[in-house]
Amino acid sequence: ENINICWSPDGQTIAVGNKDDVVTFIDAKTHRSKAEEQFKFEVNEISWNNDNNMFFLTNGNGCINILSYPELKPIQSINAHPSNCICIKFDPMGKYFATGSADALVSLWDVDELVCVRCFSRLDWPVRTLSFSHDGKMLASASEDHFIDIAEVETGEKLWEVQCESPTFTVAWHPKRPLLAFACDDKDGKYDSTLRPPQRRVMGAQQAWEGQRGGAGPQPLSALP
Repeated sequence: ENINICWSPDGQTIAVGNKDDVVTFIDAKTHRSKAEEQFKFEVNEISWNNDNNMFFLTNGNGCINILSYPELKPIQSINAHPSNCICIKFDPMGKYFATGSADALVSLWDVDELVCVRCFSRLDWPVRTLSFSHDGKMLASASEDHFIDIAEVETGEKLWEVQCESPTFTVAWHPKRPLLAFACDDKDGKYDSTLRPPQRRVMGAQQAWEGQRGGAGPQPLSALP
């Protein structure tokens, strides 16, 4: 059963991870497997760096494993968290990457130095998902907490808190605009499309950013039900 997928920055390769901790690299043009790696640890999220020459994995031991690409030779293993390291995201500017863990912490890492520069600790539950804004200035993180934390990357300060009615497992910033999309758990069938139109939420964050800077207090640009 496949549980993770990501594109390489050059768009030539797709990496797919499964529950058996096997990562398969697929040629996007031929749809054929280029390589397959079996790991001896629990593989969570996977990602290339922005330069496309390293491949990162978060694992169940709280580590970040870094491989060379395309050789897939181990470069380094970083003890990032004291518990399960769940997710990883690179900022579009190529300056930082962030990891989220079962310890409810989000860690921000310098790409070049591979050192942690700050932590975000406003969540109480394991961090499930992360996303940087298109300009690399904001970082959204979410978990079973009924809110999404939006932080200023350079200071760690809280810019905005998006309230949710249930746990959030996916957040994603628009690639060119300050808009945040997110998907929440729906175990109760509250948003069953057979009963009502499917629920969509998109929050505008530019006003949140400007409000924080101007001292007027952050507010969402829009919410589309």
